[in-house]
Amino acid sequence: MGNRATMARVRERLRTEHAVLSKSRGIFREYVTELYHPAQELTRWQRARCTPLTFLVEYLVYRVDAVAEDSRDLDLDVADNQHYDKLVRYKYRFEALLRRARAHNDAVARQLDLGEQYVRLENKVTTHGVADQQQVLRLAELRSSDVRLLHAMTFAILRRPIDQDLLDLLWPVEVLADIGNDLEHYTQDVASGQFNTYDAIVRLHGDAAPARLRAQLDRYEALFLERLGSFPAARRDRLAVLGTRRYRQRTAQIPEPILERAP
Repeated sequence: MGNRATMARVRERLRTEHAVLSKSRGIFREYVTELYHPAQELTRWQRARCTPLTFLVEYLVYRVDAVAEDSRDLDLDVADNQHYDKLVRYKYRFEALLRRARAHNDAVARQLDLGEQYVRLENKVTTHGVADQQQVLRLAELRSSDVRLLHAMTFAILRRPIDQDLLDLLWPVEVLADIGNDLEHYTQDVASGQFNTYDAIVRLHGDAAPARLRAQLDRYEALFLERLGSFPAARRDRLAVLGTRRYRQRTAQIPEPILERAP
């Protein structure tokens, strides 16, 4: 019986590892390989230099996600909460790893702080419920902290100064892509009880949710296009293609809101 239980745990751990690796590869390809590297116009050698560490960090991010999942029904703001203590330890380990690898800078430090804010806000929402639309959108804005961390790391690894204009330009693209992902998985997330940005807006606004969300999507896109105008024309066209490719198809259609829920 003991051997069976051990083998079951091993199989479950292997399934988890496979899922984490698969998800990490997908996120890494979509954001690092297909967005950040070409946006920074990195050479093949520079991309190869950045890839091992940035992929490792993206993989480790999902270990932090596991802590958040384990704490979904627990309030991380409660004093002496061991789950929050574990989260803080993960953050310090991340920072120590990046410093040792000389992949740390001010932009990296900021994303580590924002990542912690995201985990705490997500926990607050899943524990106590959504308060308002501003809170929902703040979650959507914070949720891309992991990929922004990878982008910030590339400047440190390559000993480049931080290109704040590029980081600011891609910020609304990252938000739009994240919301677009939730639109694609809306029905699935409602069925499984996963937090979903659009579902949260539906719960707040009912039939008016599609129009409410469309207004926000338009606002983020307008911000991207406005910031794009400050780049030289030759680079602007390339960045426009890279950015819109990440979100436009995903956000083109907003599903009909699901108003009736199973008890």
